[in-house]
Amino acid sequence: MDPELNTQEAEVKLANLRLIKGIWPFIRPYRWMLAACCALILLITFLDLLIPWFTRLAIDGFILPMDHRSGIRIFGISIAGFTQFAMIFAAVLILTLVIDFFQAVFMEYTGQKIILNLRCTLFKHMTGLAVPFFDNNTSGRLVSRVAGDVENMNEMFTTILVFIFKDLILMAGVFTALFIMNLKLALYASMIIPVIVISIAVSSVFIRKAFRTIRQKIAEINHMFAETLTGVSVIQTMASEKLFNRKFDRLNTEHFHASMYQIRAFAIFMPFISFLSVVGVAIVIYGGSVEVTRLQLTIGELVAFLFYIKLFFRPLRELSEKFSLLQNALASGERIITILEQEPAPLRRITPGQAALESIRTIEFDRVSFAYTEGQPVLHDISFSLAAGQSIGIVGQTGSGKSTIINLLNGFYIPGAGRILINGIDQGEFSMNDIRQRTAMVMQDPVLFSGTIRDNIQSDLPDVPDDQLAQALKHANCDFLFERHQGIDTLIHEGGRPLSSGEKQLVCIARAFAVNPDLIIFDEATSYMDSQSEIKIHDAVSRLMKSRTSIIIAHRLSTVRDCDTIYLMRDGVIREKGSHDALTRLKGEYYHLLEKEKITVHNQ
Repeated sequence: MDPELNTQEAEVKLANLRLIKGIWPFIRPYRWMLAACCALILLITFLDLLIPWFTRLAIDGFILPMDHRSGIRIFGISIAGFTQFAMIFAAVLILTLVIDFFQAVFMEYTGQKIILNLRCTLFKHMTGLAVPFFDNNTSGRLVSRVAGDVENMNEMFTTILVFIFKDLILMAGVFTALFIMNLKLALYASMIIPVIVISIAVSSVFIRKAFRTIRQKIAEINHMFAETLTGVSVIQTMASEKLFNRKFDRLNTEHFHASMYQIRAFAIFMPFISFLSVVGVAIVIYGGSVEVTRLQLTIGELVAFLFYIKLFFRPLRELSEKFSLLQNALASGERIITILEQEPAPLRRITPGQAALESIRTIEFDRVSFAYTEGQPVLHDISFSLAAGQSIGIVGQTGSGKSTIINLLNGFYIPGAGRILINGIDQGEFSMNDIRQRTAMVMQDPVLFSGTIRDNIQSDLPDVPDDQLAQALKHANCDFLFERHQGIDTLIHEGGRPLSSGEKQLVCIARAFAVNPDLIIFDEATSYMDSQSEIKIHDAVSRLMKSRTSIIIAHRLSTVRDCDTIYLMRDGVIREKGSHDALTRLKGEYYHLLEKEKITVHNQ
């Protein structure tokens, strides 16, 4: 069984190398664009570092001499007059803006393309995962992965890494410029570096903790939203709104406190960095003034030095936050890679030389046993066979193992012991896709997706013409779609609205007609229907079952009385088998259940 995914990054133990290996396939197609973006960032940083230097040249070359016609040299090129200098300075500023624009566009485009591929890959991978994975992970948590964690990765590629890379390069460039300009003054300014490093290290611990807690609470809120909206009708029926409101208020309050913890951490850290910035400027002014009076430093160099100090401290205010966001994004990446590393459902395990499945002729369960949880078996030594065109009914109380048989037949789980044979060949040697494409299921809880009736029926049959779809709907007694709705163009909303449960069931039967399967599986298809809907469904089902192999799972025995063979299950074991008449004459468990059902129907 797959381990349950955890929202707390502290519990994710993936190595950085493993994370890089997992993300690299999404980055690799755009590596040259990323390299170009990095080159543009280096160029922008270089141009940013030129601005204080140009300021020094303006002060020492034109302002203090009070001669706008004097000349200076820039990179060995003679500049005559302040006007020409100002034009060059303006050109540098404009060039910086243009490069910054292209860098931002390229980075956003690259990041969005990476996330586009990542999100599509994640969605496709999740839809192909085995059912046990979804047994162990809530829908709210998985939605948080696809939405929240992918968005964190998007922010990392388009913003966080850019800022961190640019800020680190800028700080390194400033530090280099300071030491080139004046070694002694640079050493003065470096006195506060240890304090800065310690403050960032300490604050990062608290800020990371805040981000981690906030992320956890958001995941819990998403989970509760998904769970509540799915079961809102049940909540209202039970008059449990206040209970769920209290639960949500508690989660929301916990998220609020986590957010306030983060705000307090920043409220302490940011002013402290500002204070250190002021201290750094004060040290430079004091030391610079001494150097100026000793003629070891010009006024222009002192002003440029102050500019560089401001440039040095500017990214420090953001680096701690960006590093924390980076940690959060990396944790999101680890959780995404954890999902991508889950093994998909075994859809294709054809042995060399084995032909693809052309049709389902026979089905056999050969001493099959199974347990969802080790040591707690739900099926014991199940054996039965089904020939083409035959129908069997499987009945029993809830928990007897009926639906588990269908789950195994559909390949959602693999038997713990025994074999499932299709046409006399082990099921595992065929493509599960081939088996499923030749099988139609009508479930107890019919599922329709948002879109039109056409979209729902054509999900696997994109080339089926409209007249054939309309014919399938009529065979399934879906005349109501043409009488009260827009036929195959009827729009379906979330949960199958505006159709009733019985109408949704009939549409699912129409989907089975359109598929034209070899095998029909009905899983308690009329358990909760009104009598009129049940009559329509039974009529459609009888028409669908004609000349087809069928398996019917039911609580009510009246549903299976026309089956060729009926299997009664209890505690994961087949207790009785035979036709309806044979089991009635036997007067065993089936007979007693039948009598109970008659009494129940009579009392109703």
